[in-house]
Amino acid sequence: MERFQGVSPATASPEDSAENVRFSPLIAAAGATLAVCVLSPGLTHLTGDDAWYPVPLFAALIALWWRLRMTRADVGLKRGRGFYGRATLLPLVVVGSVVWLATLVGATRVGETPIRLLGLQVTTMAFMTAMGTVVTEDGLFRGALWGALDRAGLSKDAILLWTASASVVWYIPIITMLPSPVGGAEAMLVRGLNLWLLALCWGVLRIVSGSVLVVAWSHGLWNGLAYTLFGFGAATGAMGVVDPLRFDPERGWAGVAINALALVFLCRWWRRHAASEADDAAEDAADDPAADAP
Repeated sequence: MERFQGVSPATASPEDSAENVRFSPLIAAAGATLAVCVLSPGLTHLTGDDAWYPVPLFAALIALWWRLRMTRADVGLKRGRGFYGRATLLPLVVVGSVVWLATLVGATRVGETPIRLLGLQVTTMAFMTAMGTVVTEDGLFRGALWGALDRAGLSKDAILLWTASASVVWYIPIITMLPSPVGGAEAMLVRGLNLWLLALCWGVLRIVSGSVLVVAWSHGLWNGLAYTLFGFGAATGAMGVVDPLRFDPERGWAGVAINALALVFLCRWWRRHAASEADDAAEDAADDPAADAP
């Protein structure tokens, strides 16, 4: 698919200039962000069915991809080989750490669900979420919206903050619609912080790997582990945690602390990776005889 090409000011007709201003990548990204944050809760409220909640994400993804003429690489549809290990470690380490802490202080009431059944539940949810989020949440926020902001010339840091914050704003209304074992302002704050930290972590994975598929796998495995072991909404997971506001990877303060640490380590990895790539590029330039040619 041909990439979007702007028209130089010297040769642009008034009609071309108006068209480029109207559909500039930055304006398109802002419009898509606003649209999904309004339409998702609006459709759910009108229909009374939360199955409609992610539909605007898919529509915005397609609209941005088509209107800005982005390539598959622009929206992150690439394999991302070599990065699935980190994508897997993120949910394993964070959820595993919360399991360890909750068990250590006696905050769990583990049932008698067979390990094999738990493994099947985690695996099924992980793959179903990963396939679904490629064309909805990750496909838009870490895919098409990311590509539009990159096309607009924003820095990686700015894109990371925009997409992570937009995903949290989009997600908050559905949280308020779901039943929960704990409520109130503190529970909303903790859930919002965890969702924002997770979105930042997945954004770093997107930066380094260039692949939304890597992010979708990490997201899917997170849902599989966190929701099977700790529950979702008002449901209690296999760990039987009695205080999710403290000991839950997505609804608890333990999650905030460990997700923040995970983000620090991922950012350090990102910076080292970027420095390594810069060094490699400098060496390649130095070794290229054509670079020294007049």
